[in-house]
Amino acid sequence: PPQNFPKTPLPLLLAKEANSKRGRAQMADSSAPTRVMMAVNESSLKGYPHPSISCRSAFDWMLSKLVRSNTDGFHLLFLHVQVPDEDGFDDMDSIYASPTDFQSMKQRDKIRGIHLLEYFVNECHRLGIKCEAWTKHGDPKEVICHEVKRVQPDLLVVGSRGLGPFQRVFVGTVSEFCVKHAECPVITIKRKANEAPQDPIDD
Repeated sequence: PPQNFPKTPLPLLLAKEANSKRGRAQMADSSAPTRVMMAVNESSLKGYPHPSISCRSAFDWMLSKLVRSNTDGFHLLFLHVQVPDEDGFDDMDSIYASPTDFQSMKQRDKIRGIHLLEYFVNECHRLGIKCEAWTKHGDPKEVICHEVKRVQPDLLVVGSRGLGPFQRVFVGTVSEFCVKHAECPVITIKRKANEAPQDPIDD
């Protein structure tokens, strides 16, 4: 005679199926590359297209300590935030600037930003690391946190000048703000002492 097995309630079956799908999705996600965003800026000493000492140090650290030989396991995202410069005109006072002058300034800044990002993208391509790079305008600390929220990387890496408390009061630091407000884990990399310029505020 046929045996009567207890029937599993429909809600429990649906829950089991959902858990199974979730487990498969997690397994698929575990094979996806780790997406690391890095905020980069130009050197205050050399200007464009040279990267700052702190962001170059952070990039070198990321390659040697994080990526290492696992180039397929990472997807690097480079963001450069350009600060609007009211005194960005070479031969004229910005008070008398025409709309055309503003457009040419924006185009010039965009080109400079692209040349800065080119340094990081070229190095990634040389090593076989997947990457993306883009520029934004605004307050760096605010824009970086906004882009973290939009892009949702697994990790944010920022360089740090290693300023003391007195210097931070007057200058402020992007890295400190990002540690407090970015919606993802943040790693700050302090530049090497032997690379710091005479004025620590410079980078």
